Amino acid sequence: MKAVLVRHGETEYNAKGIFQGYTAVPLSARGERQAARVAERLRRLRPQVLYSSDIARARQTAAIIGAHLGLPVRLCPGLREWHVGRWAGQPAAAFAAHLQALGAHPATYVPEGGESQVQTQARIVAQMEALAAQHAGETVLCVSHGKAIDLFVRHVLGLDVMRPPAYHIANASVTLVTWQEGAWEVVTLNEVCHLEGLDETGRPAGEG
Repeated sequence: MKAVLVRHGETEYNAKGIFQGYTAVPLSARGERQAARVAERLRRLRPQVLYSSDIARARQTAAIIGAHLGLPVRLCPGLREWHVGRWAGQPAAAFAAHLQALGAHPATYVPEGGESQVQTQARIVAQMEALAAQHAGETVLCVSHGKAIDLFVRHVLGLDVMRPPAYHIANASVTLVTWQEGAWEVVTLNEVCHLEGLDETGRPAGEG
């Protein structure tokens, strides 16, 4: 299987560094433009099936992509973002300060009503392996979220989940991985060339 992982387009919460979690935050106007741009990029890859996280911003991105590619959107809860629980709607900086005060690590800390990043990683790895078993020999498009994609890539690359990686997953970026003979391989990571010309292309954005 060839899996094409796409982060949803930008939201106002992304731009302001506010946690979104599972809340229904829509794409911004810029995010909608990003989704249209990435749809054109994906056309060349000729995916056979389109899955999306069922969280609103991912669904909206997938709908734009699906309309361009002529593919129906299949909702997939396994592709959801890291669940930040009660921290949804609050600044990421406040969460970081909270962890520092507790002496806790974001990878293992379970926010009230949510899940740890380690739990998120286990979920999305299991989901991607299930899709690989179901879609052998196909190109599968998966619209997901920044932290979820990051944690899956760290698993594939064998990176320590306790250490921040030397990359970020940008809004509307494309990450391509393959599954062959029981192993994943990263082909491209955080590709954003299709976003050239948009203002502040590739800027780091808040979680989600």
